[in-house]
Amino acid sequence: MSTALQALTARDQRVVAQCGQAVQRCEEQLPDAAATDVCQRLSLHCGELQEHLDEVRAHVVGCLNGVQACQQHAPEQAQCSRDITSCQPLAEGADEDRDIVLQCSDKVQSCLTRVASLPAAAAVSCENMAAACERVSALVKEVGRERAEGDGKAEEHAKKAHDAMDAVDDDADEVGDDDADDADDADEAHEAAEHEDHGGRADAGAGRAHEPSEGEDVGEND
Repeated sequence: MSTALQALTARDQRVVAQCGQAVQRCEEQLPDAAATDVCQRLSLHCGELQEHLDEVRAHVVGCLNGVQACQQHAPEQAQCSRDITSCQPLAEGADEDRDIVLQCSDKVQSCLTRVASLPAAAAVSCENMAAACERVSALVKEVGRERAEGDGKAEEHAKKAHDAMDAVDDDADEVGDDDADDADDADEAHEAAEHEDHGGRADAGAGRAHEPSEGEDVGEND
C-alpha cells in the first residue's frame, strides 16, 4: 500500500522538478532585468502546478490511506471492510485529470519560456492562457471531489474540463500563428528597408547609364 502512495507522489515530484529546471534555465539564459519577470512568473507557475497535482491525487491518496488504516486495525483473521480495488476507479479518473492538468501546464510553460522574444500582445496571451488553465484545474478539482463522493455529475463536469482544455489548445495555436506572422512582418520590414537603401542607389546608377555623352548622336540615321 505504501508503495502505491509513494509512486503517486514520486511521479508528480518528477514533473515539478522538471518545471523547476525550466526556471533555472530561464534564469541562466535570460539574465537581463526584462526577463527576470518572466522567470518569476514561470516559478510561480511551477508552484501552481504542484498545488494542482496535489489536488488531483488527494482523493486517491485518501482512499488508499483509508484501506491501509482498515487493514492495520482490523482484528486478526477478520475481513477488512475496505479493499484496494475500491480505489481503482478513483485512480483511473485521477490519471485522466492529471493528463489534463499537465497538458495545460505544458502550454503555459512553453509560452512563458518564449515570452522574452515575443511582442507584448503575445505576453498577454500567455497570461490569459495561464488564467484559462486555472479554470481548467478548478473544474478538475471539482470532478475529483464529485467522483470521490459518488456524485453522478462527475462525468458531465469532466467533459466540461476537456472542453475547456480544447479552448486552451485553440488559444495556444493562435499565439503560435501570431508569433509566425510577427516574425514574417519583421522579416518583410527588414527586407524592404534593405531594398530601399540599395535599390535607390541602383536606380540612380541605371539612370546615368542611359544618359548620352556630350556630342553623341542619339537620333536614327536616315
